[in-house]
Amino acid sequence: MPQIASYDDVKSQRKERQVPTGTAWRTNFIGPDENDPSAPQAFLVEGTTGRVIKPHYHDHDQYQVIVSGDGVLGKHELQVNAVHFSRRHTPYGPIVFGQGMGFLTLRAERDAGAQYLDDPEKRTKLTSLDDRKPWQVTELPKFEPVKSDAAMHAFTELKDEQGLAGFSISVAPNAKTQAPDPANTNGQYLIIVRGSLIYEGREYKALSVAFVKPNEGAFELVAGADGVNVTVLNFPRAIASVPAPQAAKGAPGTRVWQCMLCAFVYDEAKGLPDEGIAPGTPWEDVPEDWFCPDCSTSKSDFQMAVVA
Repeated sequence: MPQIASYDDVKSQRKERQVPTGTAWRTNFIGPDENDPSAPQAFLVEGTTGRVIKPHYHDHDQYQVIVSGDGVLGKHELQVNAVHFSRRHTPYGPIVFGQGMGFLTLRAERDAGAQYLDDPEKRTKLTSLDDRKPWQVTELPKFEPVKSDAAMHAFTELKDEQGLAGFSISVAPNAKTQAPDPANTNGQYLIIVRGSLIYEGREYKALSVAFVKPNEGAFELVAGADGVNVTVLNFPRAIASVPAPQAAKGAPGTRVWQCMLCAFVYDEAKGLPDEGIAPGTPWEDVPEDWFCPDCSTSKSDFQMAVVA
């Protein structure tokens, strides 16, 4: 049977702690089950303005979904409803909280916790893994207008051949539809971000979280009187292969450089115009104080990947 919990169910468990950069709160929605490492884990992380979580990685795949406020992950701006997926052993960060921020952390399996890149032991562990395939992506859902009972939009970047996928579903008031079947995935989360969901005779208002196992079938989404918006996130069955970066066509002599920690790619042909690095800028001319947009490591952790 799917596990489901609303914020009203769990808010009494909200725990506060002081961190060097502010105040932090954690609220468990699902798990953790300390006796079952294969059990899912979902919790809400909140922080005050300016809180910083240092660059780190985890041993398991995970999603983070922004539910309030704003912030920055590496050099990427975060906004409400944004979804960030990081494959296991993929470093990312820092996460810098803007005017306060809250995000859900979602895992199909229990994880031991953050492993920070400024810890030499954890960094050595990361770089010594032979089968690591680092990859991450951030994408916003699109809740389409409902013309009949429901409308669904599939994420365009958040997907692979192992079942990884994301969907944003809008359901009209008192209407119903089915979420995508979680079969052939490693489990599925549903996040009620607006309105309410009726499940087994009870109303679950935003913010609510449900986890569906691969063998539990498609979850029936029954909207309350105000309709419901649901973000659906599938975990991949296994680590998918990642194609090697390709040099830009029609740009002979340019090179591609890849971060050896998180796999971010700098293509000399494309540059990084948003950071003031013009297309065609050689790697040697990228400022020495530039850092990776995804995991914040320095240029020294990049290697040339492709010569055009």
